[in-house]
Amino acid sequence: MICGQTTQDNRTAFEERPNVTYEDKENFQTSQDFQISYSHCHEEMLKNYGGQCWEIFNDSMSELGKENWCNMEMVIRNYHKLTECIEFICNALGCFYPNRVVEQLFVRIHRQYFSSCNNEEDLPDAPAGVVLVSTLLPILLIPFIVYIVVWKSSLRD
Repeated sequence: MICGQTTQDNRTAFEERPNVTYEDKENFQTSQDFQISYSHCHEEMLKNYGGQCWEIFNDSMSELGKENWCNMEMVIRNYHKLTECIEFICNALGCFYPNRVVEQLFVRIHRQYFSSCNNEEDLPDAPAGVVLVSTLLPILLIPFIVYIVVWKSSLRD
């Protein structure tokens, strides 16, 4: 198995974890036993414990090496562990997930690790001949089409 590659067994194991919500499993919205109290979020504690999750992620990314930061197959496991860590802390501290503090943490992570990643390849410029034909062909066709319309109109009169 390639590092970071997801197999069906790994995916099933991740999906069976109770703390993670997936978009195709929306039964959490109707669950009656969802009784976590969100009366007061301890944001300062969330920042402190979130910082510990950040440090763990930072260490794992350093081990991975800067050259692999844009390779999603290599990064996804560390990113998933970070997400689980933050979500667990939010639930333990009575905070909604996601929230403003978590958003700031993830923005910071993306700025540091993924800002130089380009997920779109730059397309090469089209050859000059193709550009010239694509530009001139419609321009030359317009007078011809106008001539045909005028000619057909004069035949009806």
